[in-house]
Amino acid sequence: MFGPLTVGKKATKFGYKRFGVPGAVIAGVGAVAGYVAIKRKLASIVKDTGEDEPAEEPSAGGASAN
Repeated sequence: MFGPLTVGKKATKFGYKRFGVPGAVIAGVGAVAGYVAIKRKLASIVKDTGEDEPAEEPSAGGASAN
């Protein structure tokens, strides 16, 4: 699995080859920030959907509630 260090390192190498030192800095920081943001967003989505909704209570009047 990739971590923020791996993502930043790969992006920095790409940015350096393409745009030099300024590109390396911007690509590395942007990639790490994006990785962290996406990871947090996915964690919150999984947390929200992981909770079960409470079961419906059966009606006291019988099988059908017309």
